[in-house]
Amino acid sequence: MVALSLLNADFSARAAEPKSQPRLEVQEQTRTYTDRTSGFSLELPKDFRLSSEQGDLLYFQSPERNGTMIVRTVPGLSLRTVQARLRSGLHAEAITINPTGSPETLQLEGAQGLMMDAGGNIQGRELLGKLAGIFGPNGQGYMVLIGSVHERWIGFRSTANKMIGSFKVTKAQPGFEYERWEFRLSGAHLVHYGKQGNYTSGAIYAQDYHFCRDRTFKSRFNTAQTQFNGWTKHTSSTGRKSKGTWSVSPEGNDAYLILANKRGPQQMFALSEREGRIVMDNAPFQFATNKLCSE
Repeated sequence: MVALSLLNADFSARAAEPKSQPRLEVQEQTRTYTDRTSGFSLELPKDFRLSSEQGDLLYFQSPERNGTMIVRTVPGLSLRTVQARLRSGLHAEAITINPTGSPETLQLEGAQGLMMDAGGNIQGRELLGKLAGIFGPNGQGYMVLIGSVHERWIGFRSTANKMIGSFKVTKAQPGFEYERWEFRLSGAHLVHYGKQGNYTSGAIYAQDYHFCRDRTFKSRFNTAQTQFNGWTKHTSSTGRKSKGTWSVSPEGNDAYLILANKRGPQQMFALSEREGRIVMDNAPFQFATNKLCSE
């Protein structure tokens, strides 16, 4: 393995001597995110979830910390090209991130790279963080951004360093994209609100699912209906609950959620994403706090 301390190209005078960043272990409660398709894994604090997948970008978010992690797959990244790529920052639709500090060398499991302080905007929100260029064997490369809003960054910086320090590069195995859905749903609470019928007699309904990490689920479907005959108004409500086990099954390029109910027939939903929301068949669901699962 070529030592990155030999990197001495044109990083500017302030970055003449890269600092060494040892491999770190995340000490707080974490879970492992493994992406066999892209060929990497890392330890994430349990409050981070995979929130969106857009092209070559994977978005992870923590509402509790106002934290964000973005992983971009960059095939062909190498010792020769990582410097220029890192200097160019991370840019995409509504994302402008540029390096601001001195480079640090990264010695990771199965990989190496460089990391710098960085700052910019994501969807109009100011963000401070760490930007890393990481490369491994077989032409595998990644740009990794981990940061938070300005007022939360000081308290989050140590955790961000540990997250990047836990990054491992493994053999890429295309065809396992559906496993990203398993991670997205695990521990999630999804809620969908809708309306049936017409203005005078339509039913308003709420449907929610709690997906636990032990692959069990709990769901509720509640409706409230108001009937108006021109003189009086009457409101009634009904509800039903179900529970069982859940799994994600691939079929071609698509992924399907399978719900095996303890009572009742098995259900299957096509999974997709629309404007940052998980869509089950044609119903968009938003995230809510999961209070029913024990973990």
